[in-house]
Amino acid sequence: MTSRSTQGPFRPGPGELPPYLAGRESEQALCRALLGDLQNGFAPPREVVFHGPRGNGKTALLVWLQREAASYPEVDVLRLSPASIPTEIKLIERLLPASWLQRLTPREISVYGMTWRPGEGRSPPLDEALGARAQKKPLVLLLDEAHTLDEGVGRALLNASQQVGRELPFLLVLAGTPNLRTHLNTMNASFWNRTERRPIGRLDAEATAAAIRNPLWSENVGIDEEALAQIVRESHGYPYFVQLWGEAVWRQAVGAEPPHAGRSRHLTGAAVAAARPAFDRARDDYYLDRYEEMEKLHLLPEARAVAEAFEAQPVLDDMQLETAVRRGLAPERDRARTAASKEALRNLGYVWRPEARPTWEPGIPSLMDYVREYAPATRPS
Repeated sequence: MTSRSTQGPFRPGPGELPPYLAGRESEQALCRALLGDLQNGFAPPREVVFHGPRGNGKTALLVWLQREAASYPEVDVLRLSPASIPTEIKLIERLLPASWLQRLTPREISVYGMTWRPGEGRSPPLDEALGARAQKKPLVLLLDEAHTLDEGVGRALLNASQQVGRELPFLLVLAGTPNLRTHLNTMNASFWNRTERRPIGRLDAEATAAAIRNPLWSENVGIDEEALAQIVRESHGYPYFVQLWGEAVWRQAVGAEPPHAGRSRHLTGAAVAAARPAFDRARDDYYLDRYEEMEKLHLLPEARAVAEAFEAQPVLDDMQLETAVRRGLAPERDRARTAASKEALRNLGYVWRPEARPTWEPGIPSLMDYVREYAPATRPS
């Protein structure tokens, strides 16, 4: 019985951990250092925030961190989503495991020494619940899609994290889209901007090549340098597209059955050509989803004007982006509408700021080509 998947090594599904997590060495080193401190009982110096457009591997990084923590036996890991903690009480319930519950009366329980009447709105304070969990065992709390977190829950969590993390081994790791920064600012927990913030964006050429080459090598499959370079160019370093290309090449050139042990195969430019239709279909489906998001928000003319601005240069400053948005808005060029459209495009990850300076890059450069081709240049009357 083979230990290899007949579907190949690549994983383009949402939130899937790729077979080789390329280009995230800095983030992995940071996480390992923090896990080591936690295991030794040290409170980490700050929270960690991963932010970037969809499809760049933020969830995959959290999955990796969750698995990596398993090699640190003294560290406890809890992974949550905003949907699972719609209220502060629900968050407290998730922090206090059922194994801690001791029923005192039919309506009253004790949770790690704290008396509680579930369902009556009376619960231990969040910082006490969080502190109790971190005191029992060093804790890493992973929160994905943090840009959708309820403001009240987020405010309580950030404040509790600040209080508990000063003395106890507790680490909060948040991941979200480019509007996470704005969303956290609405929670009035100003200390969050002193967190360890890491932008998670596209891969460079070397990391993109490794993300394709290394999984193939692990399956006794080689690839020509020119064929690999073509995939690198056409994926634009976008991690989701890298996995799509890997899957398409594997299915077309290698087939459903993995190579036999000890027998290698080699992929050439012909394999890339054979895989192209499958990749193009999957990529265009993804483009259409993004296009329809902007269509629903009446952003297509602005998106096209922005795409045209990026056609001339890879990076825009604030004024250049605003000018492009205004051009798409014509004749509705008022400042409020311009600011709203600019924010909406950022929230969708169409544009974002990967660096700590007021400059903008495309979330997916090749999506701009699609928008230039299909989006209307002006708003319908």
